[in-house]
Amino acid sequence: MNGISNEDMDVTIEICGSAGDGSIASGQILNLAITEIGYHVMNFDSYPAEIRGFGKSVAHSRLSNYPIHTTGQLVDCLIALDDPHSTTSLATLKENSVIIYDSKPMDYHEENQAIAGYIEPGMIGYGIPLRELSVQAVGSGKSRNIVSLGAIAAIFRIPPKAFHSAVKKRFGGKKQQIIDSNIMAFDLGYGYAAKLEKADAIDFGNKMFPVREGIKIISGNEAVVEGCLDAGIKLYAGYPITPATKILELLAKKLPKRGGVVAQTEDEISAIGHAIGGGFAGRRCATATSGPGLCLMVEMLNLAVMAEVPVVVIDSQRGGPSTGLPTKTEQADLNLAVLGASGDSPRPVVAPANVEECYHLIIKAFEIAEAFQTPVVFLLDFFLSNRMEDVLFGEVDQAAFGCYEEVLAEEGESGYERFALRGDGISPRAYPGMKGLQHTITGLEHTEKGLPNYNAENHRLMGAKRYNKMRKLAGQWPEPKPFGMEGELEVGIIAWGSTIGSAMEAVENLNKRGVKAGGYFPRLMWPLHEEALRLFASRCRKLLVVEMNTTGQYANFVDQTIGTRTVRAARVYAGPYPVDDILAAVDGL
Repeated sequence: MNGISNEDMDVTIEICGSAGDGSIASGQILNLAITEIGYHVMNFDSYPAEIRGFGKSVAHSRLSNYPIHTTGQLVDCLIALDDPHSTTSLATLKENSVIIYDSKPMDYHEENQAIAGYIEPGMIGYGIPLRELSVQAVGSGKSRNIVSLGAIAAIFRIPPKAFHSAVKKRFGGKKQQIIDSNIMAFDLGYGYAAKLEKADAIDFGNKMFPVREGIKIISGNEAVVEGCLDAGIKLYAGYPITPATKILELLAKKLPKRGGVVAQTEDEISAIGHAIGGGFAGRRCATATSGPGLCLMVEMLNLAVMAEVPVVVIDSQRGGPSTGLPTKTEQADLNLAVLGASGDSPRPVVAPANVEECYHLIIKAFEIAEAFQTPVVFLLDFFLSNRMEDVLFGEVDQAAFGCYEEVLAEEGESGYERFALRGDGISPRAYPGMKGLQHTITGLEHTEKGLPNYNAENHRLMGAKRYNKMRKLAGQWPEPKPFGMEGELEVGIIAWGSTIGSAMEAVENLNKRGVKAGGYFPRLMWPLHEEALRLFASRCRKLLVVEMNTTGQYANFVDQTIGTRTVRAARVYAGPYPVDDILAAVDGL
């Protein structure tokens, strides 16, 4: 299929249905099964925005025998659990693709809605009685999705035992009868499809790899939760909002078992207030929200900056403005995260590139918050929060993110000044109750002792103190690792957050074409690593900044740092940034 070989396996499968057809569940089982035979997975699901909707629901999984950076654009195999919805996915199919559909659906389809009518020469169509086989297995059509997985396994030669194991994991909390009936549904689908012509271009069974011990298939939100727990978080306060709600739900189950507290508050303002209070008391605390909630939190972020209280605010960006597109992705909160404030309100902003970094970087966010006594904004987006990858968590890479330690006052210290002016902006911190270290904290401008003060010179010194922290962090944070070719470059691509994966793949494609290309992919969004940015720009004849927003928010920061040499590829897709669009932008430079 378009160059796929058994030596270089790279297959994208979509399972498309209506909400309630089990598309997402079957995608999860497929992902589990494929990792059982040693392959890599990147999955991203799409579903209706309504809490209970009946719109299009798609499980999209890219499966490969080598590490991958994106979910892939074009689809090798489409499983149609709902013909009308599936016909809208036809534009994403490759020329020589596989379509699996229900040959005996319960409802009659109009001719222009039947997926079988769209199978073109060169495509392989497999009409399988999904509903009939499901009825045999479970007495109803509700396991059509599992039957379709059996068909995939037979057609692409994936060992059935891998799916049996995956079904047991997926339905592990259910009654044994449910597990057995779903395995039967899978086996019936496998048995039926095993008699059909095989898609010879895709053969997973021909090349299997050792299972990597300790591998997890988890989402960005789940990785953030694991990172929060391993960082020793003691308080999480949140208000439900897509796509950050999963963080609240998972921590509500797990954090109390670690001796922590979860509070679902009445709104986002209260949530960040809880977290700041816990930070003041000397505990690691966090809250999570999306763009609309971050708007409400800005005043309290200001308080944490002025009072120098550590707290981590996770923002999973979604399409905006206002309520916008709750289940679509965007990278348009950067300006709000960096600049949203009254007055000068400097705070670090970090953004992971993939699911593994969601775990490692959230741990670093807590360290930075404590070491620099500041709120830290942690930027996810809908795509990164919800996409799933196979990851193996190891030690945090100190060379990539740096090492940061808290500066504490000594108990019993006389004449303690909580906001003592020091060159790096870091004053020794004291927790409430530490002997002899009583102090005042206020949202008003204050003296070194914390007492309100409105003197202009004092305000200048304290403002400089707060900004000196950012200078120290920029100097301490390691330079981004170079990606792509070394030396002088024809094209340099700058990207951040979840778009880094697409940019990495674009750089790799350009290098294969013979174009000398490289990437600059920061994880510290603010403060800027200005020297590293200027150095990278000086190596490039042409520069392209890739991000998912309309105005080029990071590109504006780049321009302010290096001049106006950048070209912006800022787009709003409501989904992952297509690699082909980056390549087209490069061709147009």
